[in-house]
Amino acid sequence: MIIKIEQTKSNFKNKFEIKINNELKYLAGTPWMDIKAPLDMDNIRHCIITKTDESICLKTSYNIIENIYNTAIPMKWAFTGEQKALIFSIYDNENNICGKFYKLTNGFLNTKYVIEYKNYTLKSYDVSVGKTRNISIYNEECQIAEIVKPLNTSDNLDCYFLFLLDKYSDLQVILSFFTIFFDYQNYPNKGEAVGYKKEVNIRYTYDKNNKFYDRNWIENNFNKEDVDTINSQILENRKNSTNTIKKQGKYIVLFVTIVWILLFVIFGILYNL
Repeated sequence: MIIKIEQTKSNFKNKFEIKINNELKYLAGTPWMDIKAPLDMDNIRHCIITKTDESICLKTSYNIIENIYNTAIPMKWAFTGEQKALIFSIYDNENNICGKFYKLTNGFLNTKYVIEYKNYTLKSYDVSVGKTRNISIYNEECQIAEIVKPLNTSDNLDCYFLFLLDKYSDLQVILSFFTIFFDYQNYPNKGEAVGYKKEVNIRYTYDKNNKFYDRNWIENNFNKEDVDTINSQILENRKNSTNTIKKQGKYIVLFVTIVWILLFVIFGILYNL
C-alpha cells in the first residue's frame, strides 16, 4: 500500500492529512510553539494521530527523567555500545503505553530511529539521495517499508510518501505516526509563520546507514505506474518551486535596482542644491 502524509497547516498549528490509496484515513498534529523553558518543556506536548472523526488512535509523551538518564553521559555509546535519545512513549486510545520512538546510536556515524510497537522492534535508516530524503524501515533483516520525503516545500508544508508492504498492513497507523514524529524531530518550524515561502534543497548523506538503502526496493515491490506517477509529481512540484524562487529572485533584484536608482537621483538633486 502507498500512504501519503501531507501537511495542510503550518502557521499557528501543524496539521496533517494521511491518505491510503488516495482515501483520507487519518489526521495528525504536532506542537507548533517553541517554548524556551528548562528541560525543553515543549517536548512534553503531544504528537497525535486520530481517525477522521478526530477520535484518538495514538499519541506521544516525553518522559524527562528517562531522557536525562540516557543522555546524561555524552558519547555514552563509546563505552556501552549504544545510547538512546529523544525517547517518546506511545499511548493508545485508552491511554496505555503500547510502544516507543527513540534515536539509537551504536557508534560513530551509526545512528537510527527505532520504533517499538506491540511485538515489533523496527529500525529505520535515514539516507538523503539528492532531491529526496529516504527512510528505509526494517523488521529484523527484512525491509518492510520506505518513507520518501521530497526536499522542496511551499510555506513549510511538508509531504511524505510511505510505501508499505501489504503483508504488514497492520503497521499502517504506527508507521504513519512515526512519519509525523520524524517530521516533528526534523522539520518542526516551531513558532514560524510564513507566506509565499519556497524552499528547494539537495542533500546527500555518507554514513553507515547508506548500506541499508536499496534504490530499487520501491520499484521492485510496488506498481510501476503508481511509482512513476509519484516520481513525476515530486519532480513537477520541485520544478514549480524552483521557477517560483527564480521569479522571486528577479523581483528582488529589480526592486533593489530601483531603490538604488532612486537614492542616486535623490542624492544627486540634494547635492546640486
